[in-house]
Amino acid sequence: MKRILLTLIIVLLSHGTIFAQDIFFNPTLNIEGVLKKDYQNATKGTPVVLQRIAKLKATPYNGNYETQAVIVANGVQLGIPISRLDIIDLHPDSNNAFWQIAQLSNGLISYYDKKGYQEILRQEQAEEADEYLKELAQSQLLYEDAATEDYLQCLLLSIAPNQFINTHKDLVPQIRILKSPSPDALMLSNQCLLISTGLLTTLDTEEELCAILAREVAHNVLDHAIITTNKNIAHAKRAEFWGDVANGVVAATEEYLYQRYYNYEPGLVFATNDLIQTLVNEKIINRMGLDYSEKQEVEADEYAMKFMEFTGKNKEALISALTKIYSYYKDEHNAKALSKGDIYGTLEKRLEKMGAFTPLSEDRNYLKMTSTVVSFESGMMDYNRKYIASARLAMKNIDNKMACPNDYIVITNSIMKLLNTPENNKKCIAYLNKAEELSNTPNLNIHKLKILLSLRENKQTVTIKLLQEYQDLLENVIQQSHETEETRWLVTEQIWAEKLIHRITL
Repeated sequence: MKRILLTLIIVLLSHGTIFAQDIFFNPTLNIEGVLKKDYQNATKGTPVVLQRIAKLKATPYNGNYETQAVIVANGVQLGIPISRLDIIDLHPDSNNAFWQIAQLSNGLISYYDKKGYQEILRQEQAEEADEYLKELAQSQLLYEDAATEDYLQCLLLSIAPNQFINTHKDLVPQIRILKSPSPDALMLSNQCLLISTGLLTTLDTEEELCAILAREVAHNVLDHAIITTNKNIAHAKRAEFWGDVANGVVAATEEYLYQRYYNYEPGLVFATNDLIQTLVNEKIINRMGLDYSEKQEVEADEYAMKFMEFTGKNKEALISALTKIYSYYKDEHNAKALSKGDIYGTLEKRLEKMGAFTPLSEDRNYLKMTSTVVSFESGMMDYNRKYIASARLAMKNIDNKMACPNDYIVITNSIMKLLNTPENNKKCIAYLNKAEELSNTPNLNIHKLKILLSLRENKQTVTIKLLQEYQDLLENVIQQSHETEETRWLVTEQIWAEKLIHRITL
């Protein structure tokens, strides 16, 4: 019996298959492929199945276990060193398999062997991300619209894997929308993917957005944030760092409270550029390991394009999306964002390597799903006195025949801030009439802008009539208002209207 057992062990050793238990790696992968070269007794062209990643003792003469890929070829299990995994042409048949192959193909397993999984660092980074989201929420910098968030989440679910090659990584990330005009996407360490309102309004098709989402999934799958964090300088203590951030938020918020947006809309909260810059800046990006290297950015580009092609989408959508992002920063004369020290520092160089692309067809569904974000963004630009940007965004909805009353109000105010000619004033009146036509109830903003336009044209009788109607509207709203700040503003408007009537009738 002992001789039989000894013979069996020798046979197993000859095939390189003694396994060590390792709870780090997922128990099953089952990815099909074909050998590109001969390996042991399996010849080139042999179909194989990559079963899993495990610790193997390859020979009886080597007492050390090493991480290897366990495959089945010709009904026999074999162990292949991770460094030699490129001898297999793996064929993904699902999103999970695609991203698992990405993890296997870029040296990530060897990195884990050297560095370990660094669970303490990961926990710290996740807590940092939680703290960041808390600051964003308290500062009302998260855009909340259930329909838009669900639309984005569905897109993300169609891209992100729900199983990695390791068992420790959290599963599918969740989408949140950041109130920021800059076109950004940030995958945080707590598996929250932040998409800015600026990104949604800069892009024009669902495929462009999917390509950007795939880039962020690639950064996440390939653990770029953890790798980058290891390279960054030592952090300040968490409480001290976020305490400084909170102090900056307080200062920016105090400035906001001293301002009052002309465009009255109950419950709508815009953000000042100062507040956004306090919570979306290079120091925070660096702290969370999101200041990726050029190599990591190129890697994310490549995997995003491969994924788009794998799923039957247009891989050039990524070039189109990144070109629009680059154009945004260039048009804004944002030299810092396009410098070597910031997120998009390598974008121009990467776009040059990607080459030309064919413009994508119009995507009416995407434009419809993001039209409310465009309206919000145009209002926020108007609030921050960026009138050219606000006009451009409002016109995007108007041109696409997806405008709401606020789009017509914002375009009117933007034109009035930039121009004063009879032709443009006439155009503004037409926009306000369209806003009135689309409004279900009388709108304070429409009336006030009509008053100002009437004043420009020196139509005193018309102006007085409009002011009296405005006073009546204000009184009706005051009767329904339950907020002190809102009531105070409405009373201030009443006083303004009364004084203006008096001035005109002098």
